[in-house]
Amino acid sequence: MSAKITVILYILVYFELGAILIVAPWTSFWSDNVLLAYLVQRTGSAQLLLTLNSTAVKAGVTGLGALNVLLGLWEASRYRDLLRLIEEGRRRPSPPESER
Repeated sequence: MSAKITVILYILVYFELGAILIVAPWTSFWSDNVLLAYLVQRTGSAQLLLTLNSTAVKAGVTGLGALNVLLGLWEASRYRDLLRLIEEGRRRPSPPESER
């Protein structure tokens, strides 16, 4: 049972991270966050603010989010294989002390 939960959570992390990376760059959360303001203030570079708010950077982050969703779909299609690998890893005996 714990193997199933582990695999499901593993797959959900892909989907959640992907969804955040797809949506976040296009919301006010991306441009109006405290960390970005702090970095701009510390570096004294307004160029950092302009770069991170550029369409190219936002599209790149969105692309990474889409890649995460695709990886989540791929891992979900391998659900039974992942369960089998976890179960085999539990059944495998540990090597003797002399081989460690």
